[in-house]
Amino acid sequence: MKSRATKVNRGFAILTGATVALCALTVSPDAAERGQLVLASAMQNECDQLAGSPYDEQRNDAFSPVDIAKIGNQAVDACRVAFETSGNPRYAYQLGRALNNANQPDQAMSAYDAAVKGGYAAAKVNFGMLMGRLGDEQAEFQLYTEAATSGNRLAAYNLGVAYRDGLGTQPDVKKALNWFERAAAAGDDTAAFNIGAIYDEGHLVPQDDQTAIAWYDLAAQRGNTDAMINLGLMYESGEGISADAKKAAEMYREAAQKGDVFGAYKFLQFQQAGVVPAPSQDATSEGVNTLVLKQGDVETPADAAKEI
Repeated sequence: MKSRATKVNRGFAILTGATVALCALTVSPDAAERGQLVLASAMQNECDQLAGSPYDEQRNDAFSPVDIAKIGNQAVDACRVAFETSGNPRYAYQLGRALNNANQPDQAMSAYDAAVKGGYAAAKVNFGMLMGRLGDEQAEFQLYTEAATSGNRLAAYNLGVAYRDGLGTQPDVKKALNWFERAAAAGDDTAAFNIGAIYDEGHLVPQDDQTAIAWYDLAAQRGNTDAMINLGLMYESGEGISADAKKAAEMYREAAQKGDVFGAYKFLQFQQAGVVPAPSQDATSEGVNTLVLKQGDVETPADAAKEI
């Protein structure tokens, strides 16, 4: 069964407008210095609040993480000042995320580079991906390796992809599975899905439906729609498990409720076949008519390297 699966700007200029404005205040040096410290602290907190990554083990846990696609433009100025006044590579990394989402890839590269030079693991993931897009797969692989060995779970996932597909290294399915398993153990649902897909497809290892089902089930429990679809297909056809139309329909329904179009289509088929009840005219919480039939807002495909 088939599973679904810029140029570098070398100049990194940090804005100093906030500092210049403070220096222009007609107050005593001590008061101006205190004002700078207050502003710096406020901008650092704002940067953490507006651009902290959910996949950064070193982020400021006082604030909820923000998906990269949801970072507002105001994060750019906050993170510029935060990095300028502190030199902390976390703020350079978060500035890179904000610039990347603001469609400023050159400046994002420079920000990530500054964070990488500061040894920031999460920045190595994003900088590695951007280097890969520029055609330097060896640098991409090296950055993923450094970040993964320091414990970053998204780097572990991306390193699994690199070993599986031979990106910057020789393909090695054992190493791919090892890194996918490390990422899955740290909570990554896509890594669990990809392990299931490797055993399901049987191209890189002998096909093992039972192992595939176990990993798909783990990924599905964590909300992975691709795993839900593949489990549904296996329940529907009886592949590696007793055929169970109702369980298949349930998997399709869960995927559809998360916005999966194929899941919604399959669930509708099962309703029409009478496997599950069709929705009533005034149904508000059941049935395909209440499902969000659109593609999910996923940053990258389930089988590709991920940026955070």
